[in-house]
Amino acid sequence: MIVAAIQPELSIAIATVIILGVGCQWIGQKAKIPSIILLLAAGVLAGPVAGLVDPDEQFGPMLFPIVSLGVGILLFEGGLGLRLDTFTQGRYVVARLVSLGVLVTWIVGFFALTILFDISTEAAALIASILTVSGPTVVLPLLRIARPREPTAAILRWEGIVIDPVGATLAIVTLDAVTGGGGVLSSIGRITTTLVVGTAAGLLMATLLILSLERHWIPDHLHNPVTLMIAVLAFTLANQLRPEAGLMATTVLGIALANQHRVAARHISEFEEDLGVLVLGGLFIILGARVNLEEVAAVLLPSLGLVLILVFIARPLAVLVSTLGSDLRRPDRLFLMWMAPRGIVAAAVAAVFAIELENDGGRAVPELVPIVFTVIVATVVIYGSSAVIGAKLTRVARPDPQGIVLIGGQKWVRMLAVELVSLDVPVLLVTTDRHQAQAARLQGLLVFNGRVDSEDLDAAVEGIGVRDALILSTNPELNVVAQARLASLLTRRHIFELRDSSEESEPGVVGNVVARPAFGVGLSQEDLRQALQDKRRIIAIDAEDIEEQDTVLLTVDSGSVTALFPTRADLMNSESLVVLNNPQ
Repeated sequence: MIVAAIQPELSIAIATVIILGVGCQWIGQKAKIPSIILLLAAGVLAGPVAGLVDPDEQFGPMLFPIVSLGVGILLFEGGLGLRLDTFTQGRYVVARLVSLGVLVTWIVGFFALTILFDISTEAAALIASILTVSGPTVVLPLLRIARPREPTAAILRWEGIVIDPVGATLAIVTLDAVTGGGGVLSSIGRITTTLVVGTAAGLLMATLLILSLERHWIPDHLHNPVTLMIAVLAFTLANQLRPEAGLMATTVLGIALANQHRVAARHISEFEEDLGVLVLGGLFIILGARVNLEEVAAVLLPSLGLVLILVFIARPLAVLVSTLGSDLRRPDRLFLMWMAPRGIVAAAVAAVFAIELENDGGRAVPELVPIVFTVIVATVVIYGSSAVIGAKLTRVARPDPQGIVLIGGQKWVRMLAVELVSLDVPVLLVTTDRHQAQAARLQGLLVFNGRVDSEDLDAAVEGIGVRDALILSTNPELNVVAQARLASLLTRRHIFELRDSSEESEPGVVGNVVARPAFGVGLSQEDLRQALQDKRRIIAIDAEDIEEQDTVLLTVDSGSVTALFPTRADLMNSESLVVLNNPQ
């Protein structure tokens, strides 16, 4: 009877976590606001307000092991995006940010806590250590919105991922000291041991995984599940050897896998990104649901004072110390000073430590969780609402992508590319045919003639600011690979295709990638080839100069393609058109 009564509540809780966790990220993406803000608000609404989710009651002793493992998976996913060969400037800055920067933040936070709160120095040291972490769960989404240039983006990406295991280790050592550990030398030894054990476990599991993939011991359809299994194994093994070393282990595993050149790992990265969306959403909803609003209200004002000190004193000072002697430009340093949100690791560590202190002979710190939660919410709101403005004010923001990549190098495709360039649209032409590539270069076009499945294409697409892709090649193999690759870079809604023949009933489908039609209903590559043989031309014209016999291919406004499948409204609202002109 008890099980029957509990099961519906648990089912509702799990469903609520998944629906809100994914739904908030969906809404945030569409509204172009940091989804973390929505997730925290939804967690509070689902928990203390509506009572749909009560993590401590419904998940019991499994709650914090699940949360800790989820954080480890997120760090593994973040590590998969850290490539050393694309990060040549700023490594020194990152190393100092996760060492000296952490120390500065800890010291400033400690003194601020002792001044603002009536708590012991031990409690202040512990809370300050927890608040040194940042994390990819908040930094990476903000980077996608603010779009800072390199090396600023890479520095923040690396710092946000590496600082989590470093900060968590510092917090663990501080907790040991608070609960009766040794002195300074003992603390340094514990920090070193934790980092070394985590690094060793991560490298060991990375070696095992790479060897298994290289020798084809793992069937293709099990690559992703086995990789996840290895990440869980690395996390668990490291934690058994040294508490909280698991975060470092999964981070190192991800970095090692991303930087090896023996086996392909892109498909693994894509799987982990999808898994990360679910894990991230679930963790924030669960931890938001644990918040006690009365406890937060009791420490709200001093906590906001702490936030101001962390934002306007601790972070700028940490960046200043970490960038001394570097060749970073002043705008880059200013933006680094304005980007240090706290995230899921701080929340998870605070929740675990609160329980450990309660069970340790009356050493409970009731202010711990509400202070940390308030700092997380406030920093996410502050940085989330100002990241785009900050990037623009400091002039480190990259321009919004407006370019287009054309897959194919036939004569009519090159004509299209030339006309787009004449309208100031950034164009990248991709072809595997060296004769087509040479002809395109002679016409002054930017050409990519390398492997379409290589990361060189990623760099080229990123370099010119591509937003849309148009699949036009007569080479089916090129279309398949390019379509799938570009879908992962640009998202599926920005992939268009012109069918080779008007008899084809459906647009191209590659796996789960469905290209959108281009150039109007019924038009095909065969039609364009025939039209060019009939002396018709592809030309760019002003919108008001269109003639009845012209066939509109696409519309352009202010150096950007506005519609690849133009409607009547697009024709009326665009400055320029690219048309198939009839010289008669």
